Amino acid sequence: MKLYVFLLGRPGCGKSEVWRNLKEFFEKENIAHSFSRVDDFPILNSWKEEDFKRNIFTHFKPTPDGGFKVIDEGVWDELLRRLNEKIKKIDVDILAIEFARKNYTSSLRNFSPDVISKSIIVYIDAPFEVCWKRNVERVKKLREQGIDAHFVSKKEMEETYLYDDKEDLIREYKDRVFVIKNNEETTKEDLKREVYKIVKKVKEFL
Repeated sequence: MKLYVFLLGRPGCGKSEVWRNLKEFFEKENIAHSFSRVDDFPILNSWKEEDFKRNIFTHFKPTPDGGFKVIDEGVWDELLRRLNEKIKKIDVDILAIEFARKNYTSSLRNFSPDVISKSIIVYIDAPFEVCWKRNVERVKKLREQGIDAHFVSKKEMEETYLYDDKEDLIREYKDRVFVIKNNEETTKEDLKREVYKIVKKVKEFL
């Protein structure tokens, strides 16, 4: 059976590390052998670049700090609808789908029922200021390596990710939702232990 793993949480919450641990345990437990991971940023970036080349500023606008701001709220749902079409073409045992929103319950409705019925949801719970600090450090490190890293301004992050509907998400999706805390006190071993709890539940789910 194919399994979709939604990795949700603010930019900088630690989705990449959680996925690395999940993948490692899935392989060790012989749950799956083929994996892939997708997110909506490549779609967003391509759309933004195409608009800017054509001097279209109805969906996005540049910001003084080198980032950009989404000014059309409809962009967020359209990105996920496009992502939903993309994942149908990916043939692997376990596919991770990563994105960040303030309204996860409505955002997940952009995916087909067939995808949702075969999914679990992992919400990585990290405080906003911790996520902001991690993002700044990540972008700085990548740019030092000569990589043109995407930068989200703090104002944009506050407007888009300061609050979300985690509690509604848990109520609506119940036993499909797993919450992992990843704050400044969380160690790598703490994170691995929490991830392994999810893997044990997935074995029951499958």
